Amino acid sequence: MDQEKIDEILNHISQKFDDEVPGIVKMVVRKKMIGRFQSYDAQTMPESLRNCSVEDLIDIVQKGLESGRLKL
Repeated sequence: MDQEKIDEILNHISQKFDDEVPGIVKMVVRKKMIGRFQSYDAQTMPESLRNCSVEDLIDIVQKGLESGRLKL
């Protein structure tokens, strides 16, 4: 993936996070999430997740949260 596309993705995620999350919550979430992302081993993902589109993943997560099967 080229750098322009990577920058676009990172900017989109950052903007969504800034727009929708109150400041105090950002501080707590950043500390937890940064450590988790830095230590995440992508090689441990199941094949089903590796072949899943972003749209499908978002839909699966939303439905999992709604049904109570996914607890974050």
